[in-house]
Amino acid sequence: MSSNIGAPAKAKYQEYLDAGSLEQKIKLLGEFISLVPKHKATEKIIALNKSRVAKMKREIEDRIQQQKITQKVVSPFSIKKEGIQIILISAYYTPGVGKTSLLNFLTGAAEEKIGKFTALPEIGIYQYNKIRFQIVEMPSIMRGASEGIGNGKEILSQLRSCDLICICVDLSRSFEEQMSLLLEELSKAEIRINIPPPPLKIQKTGSNKIQVLYLTSDAKNVEDIKDFTEKIKEIILENGIRNAIVKVYGAISFDDLVDALNPSVVYKKAMVIATKGDLPHTEEPFEKLKREYSDKFSKIIGTSVHKRNVPQDFGEVILRFLKKIRIYTMSVGGDIAEKPLIMEENSTIKDAAIKIHKSFYESFDHAIVIRQDARQKRKRVGLDYELHDMDIIEISTM
Repeated sequence: MSSNIGAPAKAKYQEYLDAGSLEQKIKLLGEFISLVPKHKATEKIIALNKSRVAKMKREIEDRIQQQKITQKVVSPFSIKKEGIQIILISAYYTPGVGKTSLLNFLTGAAEEKIGKFTALPEIGIYQYNKIRFQIVEMPSIMRGASEGIGNGKEILSQLRSCDLICICVDLSRSFEEQMSLLLEELSKAEIRINIPPPPLKIQKTGSNKIQVLYLTSDAKNVEDIKDFTEKIKEIILENGIRNAIVKVYGAISFDDLVDALNPSVVYKKAMVIATKGDLPHTEEPFEKLKREYSDKFSKIIGTSVHKRNVPQDFGEVILRFLKKIRIYTMSVGGDIAEKPLIMEENSTIKDAAIKIHKSFYESFDHAIVIRQDARQKRKRVGLDYELHDMDIIEISTM
């Protein structure tokens, strides 16, 4: 152990070594990390011990999942996706922030639950231009949710598979407290908000130890690349990996490496919905909310259900935020499907063919794309042709 971490951190590390249960070890190692001074000389120590915490947490989660399988427990918080799944979350307060009112405004669901404590998820379907959005209102998140308080682990677990997290904050209360609680619990649950996965891949191999390949100029832009490489190898070894190829495509930190090694980490899109904008003295807090959080949240929406001030094109807002496009299919007879395929931006004919059915890709001959605003409205294309929002496609097979 390095001598420059300070006496309190050393004492806490000894407590961790002496602890018996995994839960106690996780708690003490977390406290040790918080006591370590943050500077360049301690980066590796912090990263190594974050890896240890993540590894122990995975052991506990594996144990819990195995118990659930054995007992065949079905959680009421596990919601099967229908269409695009949006989950509304908020910090726990009484009265609440108005999630149920928002859900009812958009979907017509749960009217009788407005103003009441929501102990279980409430679900509604919002329709926009033949597209189904499944909106799920989760119970409020309490401090300590990531440790299991207030069914927190089950609530946070469902967030890991949704398409969009909507963080609802009450403008009549301190938005700083609400945002701080929610972001802290999401981070502890290893849910990363509005950031891309780190630019590296770790491929386990059968031999040749650990090789680190820097594949771009940004990746190579490290002060002491030899020392950096050795620290990367130590952190990977700490995770029990003896042979691997690490491909680095951009600038990374040791925290990025820890996340890449942790299969529990997920990366989710999130926006903020500020509620109760009709109440007095809420304009200034809303402007302050945007100033303080616009760097992390590119979409912050002010609402008032009471004044029916909710975006009428809410579905369009969601599609653009998620960078989704709508593709309509056309049969050989010229009939255009009512419901569009929902695709990622930059999708190609190949992606659409596979989404319809893999047989369309396997026996593909050509496709016709109809694009309303194009110079050539009707165009014959191949599998690599990039699609735009509202394109109409007809796929012909051999």
